[in-house]
Amino acid sequence: MTSKTTPAIHSGPRTEKKTIAALKAAGATVVYGMGPKGGIGKSLTGRLVIDGALAAERQVRIAQVDRAPTLPQLYPDQTITIEVPGVEEMRSDSLAAIRVFEPLEEMVQSIAKSDGLGVVDIGAGQNQRAFLNFVARARFDRFLVDQGVRPIAMVLMTADPSAMVQSANLMEELHLVHPAAEIVPVFNLRDGAFKFLFGTPAHKIYIDRILPLLKDRHRVTLPAIAAGAWPLFETAGMTFTEAVMADEATLIAKLGMSRLMVTALQGDVSEFLSVVWPRLGAIAGFSVGAFDAHRQ
Repeated sequence: MTSKTTPAIHSGPRTEKKTIAALKAAGATVVYGMGPKGGIGKSLTGRLVIDGALAAERQVRIAQVDRAPTLPQLYPDQTITIEVPGVEEMRSDSLAAIRVFEPLEEMVQSIAKSDGLGVVDIGAGQNQRAFLNFVARARFDRFLVDQGVRPIAMVLMTADPSAMVQSANLMEELHLVHPAAEIVPVFNLRDGAFKFLFGTPAHKIYIDRILPLLKDRHRVTLPAIAAGAWPLFETAGMTFTEAVMADEATLIAKLGMSRLMVTALQGDVSEFLSVVWPRLGAIAGFSVGAFDAHRQ
């Protein structure tokens, strides 16, 4: 059997090094975190963008299109929650799925006035379908253009074959209903690299469905964080910024571990951020202090 593998994924076209001031002046932007199913990394990516932008002192507004309480708990003063109506409610009221998204209009107008950054974390399944329906029926695409707001749709995918197919379908649908949006594939390597044995179904899906969608598009690769490093901070209710900025005494108290352990874990998270913040910031328009914005 041949040993050919899938061509390696890179982080996309290189972005010229930008100063922090230039990134802050990138203009009003709204970033959607989307993906075909739960647990694929949508909220993780959203939180990375949020924390990176806040650390870079950009004004941030957040919308969570889901019933999960994560973002409202972490960013209570900046987050609105949009709960998509149930199937029966949408059947009895054709405008129900439009009405619940009305807070996004105020959010967009606020971003436009301040050149701020909006992050919209969209849950999978019914949440995603309702959002796409809203974008199409409410002409949200044109509204964003009229407001001068740049939309970016970060579509998560993992190396799972079914997830790749669903992510490809989502990207194609987004292109139809939201043509103004820059669609950025985000390859989450937590379950392994996108390298497949030549001739396997996974390889065929990648070649036939994913590679054509990458042409002339920026894309982002999220490396796998050190095993077990981030969940401990997440359980403690900490943001990425808090995790890397906290002193040893705070971490020992919050994580209930020794100084040696918390120091190692903090180092793992810092190393992860040193890679992903420059990559995401080059797309969303932020740069965090000492992190090298040119690092790909």
